[in-house]
Amino acid sequence: MKTCINFSSDVLRLIPFVQCEITMENTLEFFEALDRLEASLDKCPRIGATRGMKEHPAIFHYFYGSSDIYICEYDRGDEMFGYAILGGDLQNSEWGYFSRYSLVKIPLLNIDYHFEEQTIEAALYKAYPKYFKKPLSIEETPIGKNDPLPETYRSYPYQYKKLNFGVVLRKKSKEIFLSGDDKRIFFRDCNRAKQHSRKISDVIENYFIN
Repeated sequence: MKTCINFSSDVLRLIPFVQCEITMENTLEFFEALDRLEASLDKCPRIGATRGMKEHPAIFHYFYGSSDIYICEYDRGDEMFGYAILGGDLQNSEWGYFSRYSLVKIPLLNIDYHFEEQTIEAALYKAYPKYFKKPLSIEETPIGKNDPLPETYRSYPYQYKKLNFGVVLRKKSKEIFLSGDDKRIFFRDCNRAKQHSRKISDVIENYFIN
């Protein structure tokens, strides 16, 4: 069966031709990947929407060998904007506009079906930490023993954010919501960790293990 049932042509147009052909021949195997791609398309900023941002959302990642293209804006037609490293040439890597159609015609290029949600700046730093500056999104929130717990804590890939009725814990793209006694116990454990110079991220990790 060579059809991607329930997925729009807008999603399929993002996939390089050769990769799309293989995907359509194995729809069930790639169903979750296509579902994630559709969700990414829904939240992709339009052209110009990320201008002025300190960090840009990495919505799509195209790759082949030592070439990487990270897309943060897309007009739903042909124009894309993002950052490209071609052939591992970091000195000449740059921000720029891309033609979706030109990208998907490249025979060996793939769109990353398993790309984790992050910023382009974070992806660049993790791939080349000696070349790119460590962005704020993966900087650990400093907390001293006598400091109050912040509204938002970050230590990649862990994060929590206080809300009016609870707290959201994050590990990469996974989320857990705690409220009531669960929220109270979480912050009690965070305070205990802080007092004993342990990492808050260890407390968060326990919730994703259990």
